[in-house]
Amino acid sequence: MKPTNRKLAAITALALGSICLPFGASAGEVTWWAPNWEQPRVDEIIKNFEAEYPDIKVKLDVTVAQGLQNRILIALQSGNPPDIIDSQNGWNIPFASQGLLAPIDELMANTDIDWKDFLESGLTTARYEGTVYGLPYRIESHAIIINRGMFRAAGLDPDRPPKTWAEFIEAAKALTTTGAEGNPQYGFAITGGGEFGNTVYRSLPFLRMMGGGILNDKGEVIVNTPESVAGLTFYTDFYTSLKASPPSTLENDGIANRQLFTAGAVAMYQSGQYDLATIHKENPALEVSSIMIPHPEGKQTTALLGGWNWIVPKDAPNKEDAATLLAYLARPDVMGVYTDTFPARESAMSQPRFADPELAAYREMLPYARAPWPVADWTQMTQIYFTYVQEVLTGSMQPQEAMDYAAEEIKALVQ
Repeated sequence: MKPTNRKLAAITALALGSICLPFGASAGEVTWWAPNWEQPRVDEIIKNFEAEYPDIKVKLDVTVAQGLQNRILIALQSGNPPDIIDSQNGWNIPFASQGLLAPIDELMANTDIDWKDFLESGLTTARYEGTVYGLPYRIESHAIIINRGMFRAAGLDPDRPPKTWAEFIEAAKALTTTGAEGNPQYGFAITGGGEFGNTVYRSLPFLRMMGGGILNDKGEVIVNTPESVAGLTFYTDFYTSLKASPPSTLENDGIANRQLFTAGAVAMYQSGQYDLATIHKENPALEVSSIMIPHPEGKQTTALLGGWNWIVPKDAPNKEDAATLLAYLARPDVMGVYTDTFPARESAMSQPRFADPELAAYREMLPYARAPWPVADWTQMTQIYFTYVQEVLTGSMQPQEAMDYAAEEIKALVQ
């Protein structure tokens, strides 16, 4: 970082810290950062917790998705952070690798938490050098959301959706047409813009299905291998050559694709189960279902395991009471209510709402979902990868050339 940028970063950190960081914590008070989409449930959980533990008061600070990773990082580095933070699971290990988090397994050693009840893939997102630095509470996988009416109009059976890549391409081509009102209709919308994680989480599974990815199990860079390039080519072709993804693809994130789907401009798109309720609310007339992500012939489907973990900053002022609150939040009945998708504990999965038939494809995808690579520089690596995916989408580079450049930059982080 150039000296001027370093100075600017320091000024920014101080400014943001003065605006949104908690200053001090009184005994018996736990400050919890939770996202705004969880707030109605959080309010109820806090009320019930304080009734059971009257000597502990919970101070809620509501966060928003935009800029959250940077806000958390600033808080962790400030020396004056909150006690508990809801963090995307992909950020957990990078924060832990910088020595910014308290070890959760040690912090909760005196609680009755059953670690064997947690899905191992979820714990993988929180484990760094043998120590657990986060408490997974929400896990999720993408699937493909389809417009059943558009399937039938194109002569496709929505109850016999595409399973292989070849079938997926044919369906996307058939669904790319002129809609009933004369407007363009696109078969499968991919993401190419917005926050870079949108495209990372949607495209990397196609690389992994072919045996590629960013790194292999030995930590070697494989983003430019034939397998990785084949997976990326499959993903980007929906926009570059098949023209089955909308012209706005380079600007579209997951929300934009959902809006296009809800408006009847897109027949299929990839997202999490959290989109379903919004689709039904915004366009109740749509016939919607979800399918597993298609796979190459003879290979298995896969997805990146998404989700959220609770983390405790190394400098949290009230770790003891934070551990009490975490033990309460981790109860199967509480965790099952709190999560938008699936809980990270097997015993919490038994709640009736997780048996909803509309969620079947998402639950079926979970065994095939793999955690992001547990490396400290994962965020920087995926930012590099995304930059070169965009080069492919703009037509500036072919997939092999783009991934060759990405590989060189990512290797500099590995060495």
